[in-house]
Amino acid sequence: MRPKVKHEENAMPHTHQFTIADDEAVEILVDKLVTRGLHQQRREKLLKALDDATQHYNMSADKERKAFFHGLLTGYAVALKLW
Repeated sequence: MRPKVKHEENAMPHTHQFTIADDEAVEILVDKLVTRGLHQQRREKLLKALDDATQHYNMSADKERKAFFHGLLTGYAVALKLW
């Protein structure tokens, strides 16, 4: 039996199934993270790291390198979501 997953009310719709190193997935992820709770000072370091990882993701042409930064961005998303 699968647990029910609660969807966020403000979740942004997407047009397809996300995969690793997916440009649209990363863009939506970054948009979600930047628009939430910037008032917390401890988030500043994570937001800086998020910006750096986003820049590296966007500058990467190699699929494996993009996959690494996509994973890093996902980790930052989890950390920021917990705050």
